[in-house]
Amino acid sequence: MDYIDEIFTRADIQQIRAFLMDGAECVTDLRPYKERIDSAEQALSDHLHRDYPNENDFDEIISIKNAYGSAIENVYMEIGLQIGAILAAQVVWNVKKSYEKSAGL
Repeated sequence: MDYIDEIFTRADIQQIRAFLMDGAECVTDLRPYKERIDSAEQALSDHLHRDYPNENDFDEIISIKNAYGSAIENVYMEIGLQIGAILAAQVVWNVKKSYEKSAGL
């Protein structure tokens, strides 16, 4: 099983509940999304400017980086949308079962 299949395996309400209740600690970055992205991009750009002082070489590397970033963005957006749909279906199913139980159906 590859790591993308594992993401879908973990797309389960109970798995998320377990993480939220018992989960791992992380440092929360409170900056807005755009600021977080811009900061990471600026660090990469500064580093690449040092390694590729020739503007044509720099532009070529940035084009490759942008193509890679776009591919990653597209794949993970699609994964996120699919996982959102899976979780929404689980919530609807759970609410339906709860309603049926309380209504004696």
